[in-house]
Amino acid sequence: MGKTPVRLKEVSYSLSPIHQHAMRGLLKDFSYKSGKRIFDNWVSALFLLVPVYGSYWYSEHYREVEKLHHRD
Repeated sequence: MGKTPVRLKEVSYSLSPIHQHAMRGLLKDFSYKSGKRIFDNWVSALFLLVPVYGSYWYSEHYREVEKLHHRD
């Protein structure tokens, strides 16, 4: 069976200049805005960060214990 050529269309997306300006404003002073939100809501930040860090620490500790257990 013969091969049939197929025409493809190229589609490209871009932001308008207005949207590009808005995106720049979102990233401006990102560290200040995120720090301010964490400082204003530090209790909520603790409830988010402590379980994440605790589970990471527990998994790393468990992996080290298993590594040392298999060396015997």
